[in-house]
Amino acid sequence: MPRSAPCYKKGIVIVHGKSEWHLVRHVYTNLHLPLVLIARDKGKSSIQINGLLEYMNRKCKCKSLKTFAEEHSIEYDRKNKILKNFKLFTIMDTDDCEEETRKKYISGELFRGHPLAEYIVPIYNSPNLEEIMIRAEIMTRRIRDSEKGTYYSKIFPLNTEPMSVETIHQVRIFASKLKGIRQSNLMEFMEYCFELLPDINL
Repeated sequence: MPRSAPCYKKGIVIVHGKSEWHLVRHVYTNLHLPLVLIARDKGKSSIQINGLLEYMNRKCKCKSLKTFAEEHSIEYDRKNKILKNFKLFTIMDTDDCEEETRKKYISGELFRGHPLAEYIVPIYNSPNLEEIMIRAEIMTRRIRDSEKGTYYSKIFPLNTEPMSVETIHQVRIFASKLKGIRQSNLMEFMEYCFELLPDINL
């Protein structure tokens, strides 16, 4: 029998907190995507922009692109010494750091000189994801921390069944509400997720 093709990961997503944790799980379970989600204690403790590089270096050890690829099951081009079909997204709120740091994060300057710099896509929600969700009319009100688990489970349901037209449509509706919102570039993450969808007839 022919050997099956390796199941490479197409992306790593590092998220700020609980809101982002639920959102990303909603997207990749409904679209069945080969992504790795990283958060501190499943989002219960936040990762802030000020400590992002330190946290990322600890969780995504990258002594070289080759060893990083082997560690995280990512396709690696040995001839050109590059990662293939891979992006590292960081989804952060911007209201917990100084303005200069915020600008460096959004522009990508914060990652200059990092071995993974060319693969990192900084996703920002200004001032925070909750405000973006309200602006997009995905959330109808601000909620207390004690409500987040239950509330996010309702607006970001997981999918444990096979992918279907309905599950894809559900995520596309969510994405459509983000279009035109200039305080966030979350659509860049969503568009990458849709690019990863296999060409299959459902």
